[in-house]
Amino acid sequence: MHACNDRDDRCRTRGEAAARAVLELRAGRSLTDAEWATMCARLLEFACVLRGWDRETTASRRGNVEVLCQPEP
Repeated sequence: MHACNDRDDRCRTRGEAAARAVLELRAGRSLTDAEWATMCARLLEFACVLRGWDRETTASRRGNVEVLCQPEP
């Protein structure tokens, strides 16, 4: 069980490093640790919003029949 936690931490660290590298590339410069901490917090908040939105959207579709829009003639 401990090895699994270590693996999860390594995976999370690699993912975080990849995200930071992409943001630094887009910014055209290295981010300070304080800038990264702020960005990371905002990204996690955004991900939570998206997860909540996805849950609401999925829940609202259950039991409902969706009709696809047809193009107008």
